[in-house]
Amino acid sequence: MRRRRRPHFRGAFVVRPKVFWASEECSSRFITPAVASAARDSASAVSSMERRGDEARKRKLDASNSEGLPFAFDTMDLKNLLDRMQSQIDGLVAINSTLQARLDGQAERQAQEVNELREKCGVLESRCGSLERSIQVLKKDVSWSYSAPDIPRSHWILKGHDEEYTAHMKGCLRRIKDDVESIRNGGEGSQGCLDYEEQLTILHDDALLPHFKELADAIQLSNGIRRLNIENIELRQSALGILFPAMEGKVTIIDMRNIRFPGPDIVGCYEIVAASIRRNNALKELTWINNRIPSDQQADLLIESLIDNRSIKHIRMENCFNQSGVNGCRALATLMTCGRPFDLLNFSGNGLPDIDDVAAALSTNPQLKELFMSGNQLNDRDAELIAQALKQNTNLQVLFLRGNNITSAGFENIGTAIYDPSSLNTLESCNHTCYIDCVEQNEHGITPRQRRNRKLYQLLSTRHLDGSNARHLNGELGEEKYTIKLVPKVLHCTKLYSRDQATDSPTPLSITFELIKSWMMPEIFEHH
Repeated sequence: MRRRRRPHFRGAFVVRPKVFWASEECSSRFITPAVASAARDSASAVSSMERRGDEARKRKLDASNSEGLPFAFDTMDLKNLLDRMQSQIDGLVAINSTLQARLDGQAERQAQEVNELREKCGVLESRCGSLERSIQVLKKDVSWSYSAPDIPRSHWILKGHDEEYTAHMKGCLRRIKDDVESIRNGGEGSQGCLDYEEQLTILHDDALLPHFKELADAIQLSNGIRRLNIENIELRQSALGILFPAMEGKVTIIDMRNIRFPGPDIVGCYEIVAASIRRNNALKELTWINNRIPSDQQADLLIESLIDNRSIKHIRMENCFNQSGVNGCRALATLMTCGRPFDLLNFSGNGLPDIDDVAAALSTNPQLKELFMSGNQLNDRDAELIAQALKQNTNLQVLFLRGNNITSAGFENIGTAIYDPSSLNTLESCNHTCYIDCVEQNEHGITPRQRRNRKLYQLLSTRHLDGSNARHLNGELGEEKYTIKLVPKVLHCTKLYSRDQATDSPTPLSITFELIKSWMMPEIFEHH
């Protein structure tokens, strides 16, 4: 019988030999007692060796852990790896934020450039259209003379007008001819030949169209008209189609009041006016007073044209939203939140209901200098909304609210947004920018800084009356040691604010004496 191999050891690991166990049948037939005994001894030896190998392996692992080797080292290495990965992630996040900021900045600059290019393209298109119309006029007017036919008196009588209206129309035609000749001779001032304030309303008549054409041609060939007033006249599409294209790129101020747009023509009339306003790059101011806007659709059309024309800075739309359920608040809020800078928005006399949207727009601090909302039936609730909005606004310089239903309590709410003497912090956070016609403080004609100084000095003066400045300053600035460093600054500011004081205010010397006498003087001397 061949001898079995001895088991081999590799380090702490045992290579177990294969031991074959025979069945009873095989054992009885082939395995002798000696062989069986040898097999049992071999198995016992293998088991003993395995136990010793397990104990050796355990001792080795225990020693490794106690020395900080393989197992402990792997844990530390994993932690370091995670730290490095987290550091890399943080670095990538920072790089991504930087790149995103650059991308956003570049996108903003490109959007601004696109808007500027669009604006320039609009100006060029307007000028090209104006030049083309000028060329057409020049082709037929080589030697110009006023060629519109005179309208005889009988024409007006046959139309059913009385003598007063007939005489009025004679004067109207004379004024148009005079203005046309003035413009042809280089006149660039205000033109009022279509301004019939407090006179009989000029009704539409096709016989007037040639005279409107003479006026339009004169404007077209001019170097520019500063102002064109149109009032108390009925205008249909035929007349507007002659006059308004000629104004594009020429008229700086368009003032339209008490204009009648006949019902059947009203949609077309607003389309002509809106399209012309949008293209008129010379237009700086639009006045639209007592021209009743019939529906929200026409209102939206007009407002969108005003927004699209970035040259317009002054908009007066008075007494034109207060009928037919047209939403004047929405129109005003749209103008305020469009992102366009405006010098003035006047929405007086429009019966604005529920100004929540307007107040919300005002609180976003739009680029608006002056806002007029007089005569709009605003109430104390509206005043409270305005007060809250003013606390968030630093751009509005003038606000007119006369002629509303705001009581003294409502104006007191607004006044708190302008002057709140509860503490230095509340006073500092007040609105120092906006002059309000019905509220004291924020006097007109002085800077926001001067207004702030006056309010702070007024607060110190009021507290001085009962000698409470020191007590209030201790409560507002604290009594800690670092507050001592503020004492010279407070004394300096007292003198500084006194420069803008009202004439009936206490002298700065009195306030300074009070502070020196009672506010942190022992601490100052102890500190030094």
